[in-house]
Amino acid sequence: MTDPVIPFRSCTGAPACETMIIRRIVGRVYVFIRRVRMRVIPVGLALSGGTAKSVAHAGVIKALEEHGIPIDFLSGTSGGSIVAVLRAAGRSGDDLIETAKGMKWRRLAGLTLTRMGFLSGQKIREFIIGEIGDVDFGELLIPTAVVAADLTSGEKAVFRQGRVAVACQASSSIPEIYCPVEIDGHWLVDGGLVEYLPVGTLACFGEMFKIAVNLGMTGGVRREPHHMLEVVMQVTGFVAQRNAAASERLADFVIRPDVERFSPFALNRAPEIIEEGYRATIAAIPSLRRAIRAYGSLSQRARRFLARPRSCGDRA
Repeated sequence: MTDPVIPFRSCTGAPACETMIIRRIVGRVYVFIRRVRMRVIPVGLALSGGTAKSVAHAGVIKALEEHGIPIDFLSGTSGGSIVAVLRAAGRSGDDLIETAKGMKWRRLAGLTLTRMGFLSGQKIREFIIGEIGDVDFGELLIPTAVVAADLTSGEKAVFRQGRVAVACQASSSIPEIYCPVEIDGHWLVDGGLVEYLPVGTLACFGEMFKIAVNLGMTGGVRREPHHMLEVVMQVTGFVAQRNAAASERLADFVIRPDVERFSPFALNRAPEIIEEGYRATIAAIPSLRRAIRAYGSLSQRARRFLARPRSCGDRA
């Protein structure tokens, strides 16, 4: 479709010239508005942690694909980082669901006896390599960022370069359960301690419509812990819940699958958890489409233009 042509015409007399100038201005404004509306809006998807409940992200992605919602950028924390990099490497929603349904803890954890944890995250690294190869971030089809917590500096660490599998291992290393990952003299653990819902990290890629998928608790009574692992998960969950609330305020749209009733270790219930992610996203599609259209409005563009960019904490 071509823009309307507004021809130049000579005019005689002040009233005629004023009318012509007004018409030209109106025409130029019309062309500008239409170009803005036709502009493709980039969409970023931030996937929270969730341990076994992270398989819900596969259902979310499948629903977005079915309804033509693009994913131009990805960020992930902990279990969300694993789903993010698999999607970024070209896996479809159906592929992710098939992989998630076949997941077993023996593929993600190996027993070790150290002072810093009793599970080795080496199997997380091996799982990623087995699925997509020992690739660098630059080889992914969708630009992706992975979040970890740097125990050495006390800050957020964002991976957008280097080996993908190592970044996911660090991001998923739950303190006191998994051993920390040492990279260049820094000890890194689960990113949920600093950014459970990595919406702010999407700012590394510039302006976009940001969809956040939060699998954490939003309040209410927590389920009774039945063993030490669940105690650790609830303690770290307190921290994650608070920083996730701040992250939600940075998102343009939030999807909250109802997965609170599931244990964080319930990989045996993966089909049910995936279905919750799919169902929550399907229900949100009409509102999501409206939000994306509103994001492209002139008033919203002006507001974002005046907003200051945030630092994303990239690792060198």
